Amino acid sequence: MDGQNNKLGWGQQRIGGLIRYAVVLCLLFICPLSQAKILLLLSGDNSYYQETAESLQTTTSLLGMEFSSFEIATLEEAQKTNAISKPYELIVAIGTAATREALEQNKTAPLLNIFTPKNAFDAIALSAVSASDRKISAIYLDQPLSRLITLGCLLKPDADKFGTIFGPVSQGSRPEIEALTKENGIQLNSAFLTEDDNPVAILKPVVTTSDLFIAIPDHAMLNRAIAKWILYMGFQQKVPVIGFSRAYTHAGALASVFSSPEGIGKHAGELIFNWLAHSDQAIWQPQYPHYYTLSTNPAVARSLGVSLPTERELYERFQKREESTQ
Repeated sequence: MDGQNNKLGWGQQRIGGLIRYAVVLCLLFICPLSQAKILLLLSGDNSYYQETAESLQTTTSLLGMEFSSFEIATLEEAQKTNAISKPYELIVAIGTAATREALEQNKTAPLLNIFTPKNAFDAIALSAVSASDRKISAIYLDQPLSRLITLGCLLKPDADKFGTIFGPVSQGSRPEIEALTKENGIQLNSAFLTEDDNPVAILKPVVTTSDLFIAIPDHAMLNRAIAKWILYMGFQQKVPVIGFSRAYTHAGALASVFSSPEGIGKHAGELIFNWLAHSDQAIWQPQYPHYYTLSTNPAVARSLGVSLPTERELYERFQKREESTQ
């Protein structure tokens, strides 16, 4: 009996020691996450900003962080309470206006910007990065150009001439898209357009000599000004258009590739958790969205004589092609 009791006592001590060790590990792991103070700064009360923030919180919660780790404020609310200047462990600026304000009002807190186009973030952050050692990064709103080319190639595999229009902002991407089309054995027809130009005169020669048109985002005003003409001429000339938003697809593009607020929020949540829990520095590498959505317009496809695969087949082919080029 004594021998058995000694064995039981040793076993209980061992189990107790393991439990205490596990508790210490849990405290070491959980406390930094539960105590983390992160400001989610929304540029406005628009639904897409709110959906991005909700997705971010849901993702981090599922991974082990507490909702209390976050403070949420719109730009207007934060300006009234002077909340931005507090010593946060991280500020997540959702939208361009929030990024500008965070950079102006808080000179030290690490900043992750999401839901802002690459060109806008690059312009805003350039001077801030050069002026200090502050950590600043972004998940861009726009897609890598390779995804637009991939979608076009999948839906119009016989096309050997792609058309596109560059504006004052997007002209910087000309070398990249020229390289991408060349890699795929495609000729690129392009032109340059400003707000002062006649869009019809510039667009028509490009659209009529192309098998497929790739719409590249520029600044918002130019996007709105030429979108209707791109879609009108594309339909008139039987030239499919690949867009960069769900609205583009609904308005008459054959298909679009874009990232939803939920997808961008999920990506941001994963980066934040991995940084806090595992010291993963990937968060400080500005990057394109990991998650994306493909939308197609079956009515447009029928009128253009384009055979659309099922949604599942399209995603599988797209993912396979994207992985093969990485």
